[in-house]
Amino acid sequence: MVRRALIFGNSYIRRLETFTHENCDRGWLNLGLDGTDIQVEFFGLGGGTLRPGNKCVQKQQIMHIIEEYMPHSVFLQVGGNDLSSENEPVKIARDISVFADYIINCYHVNYVVIGQLLPRYSERPEAYYNNKVYIVNKELSHLVKERDNATFWHHRGLWKNTPDLLLKDKSSS
Repeated sequence: MVRRALIFGNSYIRRLETFTHENCDRGWLNLGLDGTDIQVEFFGLGGGTLRPGNKCVQKQQIMHIIEEYMPHSVFLQVGGNDLSSENEPVKIARDISVFADYIINCYHVNYVVIGQLLPRYSERPEAYYNNKVYIVNKELSHLVKERDNATFWHHRGLWKNTPDLLLKDKSSS
């Protein structure tokens, strides 16, 4: 039986999907995984937020993707765009954890992996934002530590040329 995985989130996911398609000749299609064992799908919304608004990833017209794909597991990369306007980073961590629970309980997903929020780089210092990222990541790690249906993922291998990869999006698409 083929297991399905959905990588769901913001513009980083959209760019990851583009990268995998552009590099399929190098084995990146399906993230290099054997498609007979696991099939990977992507959904990334530039500017996507957990908060209500035009880019809210919790809207039914976006959540139907999970319902249609019926994944066994979901990798979430959400919360960074919310953090820009949220002064309580612990609240964002709780919101991400609750969103993971929602996906598990309402869409019958077996496992959710929550990706760490990533720092931002720009011409002006992003220290305040990046300090909040640290707090959210620490809290998320704590919130899912003892769970058997969710885990916190520390990204690996992104740290060369990181500023180029993580510059704030210039567009909202």
